[in-house]
Amino acid sequence: MATACELAGQSATEGGPHEVTVFERRASVASEGSFAQTGLLAACAPLPWGVPGLQRSRLVHWLKPQGTVYAGLYAALAHAPWLLKQQQAESAELRLPRQRALHALAHASRRRLGEWTEQLKLAYEQHPGGLVLLSQPEQVTQVRRALESATGMAQGLALIEADEARQLEPGLAAKWPLKGAVKLPSAMVGNGRQLAHLLKGHAQRMQANFRFDCEVQSLRPGQPASLVTADGKTHQFDAIVVCAGIGSRRLLASAGVKLPLLVTRFHAITAPLAHTDADAAPSLLAAVVDGSSGIVIARLGRRIRVSGITRLSTRLGANSTANDGPMPKAVQAQLYATLEAAFPGSAVTREASHWHGPRVRVPDGAPVIGPSKAPGLWLNLGHGASGWALAFGAAQMLARQLSDQPLPFDGSAFAASRLD
Repeated sequence: MATACELAGQSATEGGPHEVTVFERRASVASEGSFAQTGLLAACAPLPWGVPGLQRSRLVHWLKPQGTVYAGLYAALAHAPWLLKQQQAESAELRLPRQRALHALAHASRRRLGEWTEQLKLAYEQHPGGLVLLSQPEQVTQVRRALESATGMAQGLALIEADEARQLEPGLAAKWPLKGAVKLPSAMVGNGRQLAHLLKGHAQRMQANFRFDCEVQSLRPGQPASLVTADGKTHQFDAIVVCAGIGSRRLLASAGVKLPLLVTRFHAITAPLAHTDADAAPSLLAAVVDGSSGIVIARLGRRIRVSGITRLSTRLGANSTANDGPMPKAVQAQLYATLEAAFPGSAVTREASHWHGPRVRVPDGAPVIGPSKAPGLWLNLGHGASGWALAFGAAQMLARQLSDQPLPFDGSAFAASRLD
């Protein structure tokens, strides 16, 4: 939706406006990987591992469950080539420039969302604030040292004492072992699915055409490029932008474009607040991230969402969909346990809804934004768990590239060619 709005709204001096058609295989927008995202948006992606001092080896994160990752030995072996590429991307020579680029993109995305919200008067569930909770003394020490030595990546981050953090989130359980917290710059909690529907309406007012319940079967590069839909019809365009999430692998393969994309499954639980009365005991006000596990607890209006567990499986294919099978009991137990430990009694868990859906990521953790090697095909995909934080900056970046406009920062960290 962000990409469609950017392209449809470009001025003549920016290379537009463009005639935009959106093909969506579902009946509406944000029905799969974006249906129940974390809700926390901060100019620091991905969280909490984007906070200096909290970074971990992602290979270890996959092979040894540490709170938010489940990857059995068989699944790890099946995806060994991808995991090896991920480990190779962990070298400081490659990691630091990529982290700077991600932070620049996240800050740009946060600014762009603010511009849209103000200009279009977008009314969606949102609340300012966001904390990364530090439960171990060594975490506080590591973050303090990292922030003192960091430069651009520490922009706006503030290490605060436990007492100040509890003032910002007074409903946090007294038993939670809080040693300090990182206050996130310009952080907010927002209903991404609700926003996607508002953007759809805005795009339609700008004459964007939507084709719902219309699955694309294949792509044909060229000038012009074309796509074939499930009814066998061919549609030609000057450019085709692939933002298809899990469907991207199959579509790119049909065009002869190969990218190392891995599909994982993300889990979330959403439950009504137990207290909505202003006189009731304080509950969660915005969002907190457990700095040890990465689990996010966010308030969306009168609901609380707990999310962050990712599962690697050999059974996730190109046709996987949201809520494909029941959520594993171990995942449920961990999400509920974290919520109860942090904000006991804050949600009506018997009325909770469970959601899990597929997400696509690349080995180095950065999305792929820009032209592919195939003529006429452009890419905006592979955001993994950071789509909500990066979507608006990524869309702006893609639109500028497509119209041959200058970028506000170096976009090479997101080029498809880096994955060769």
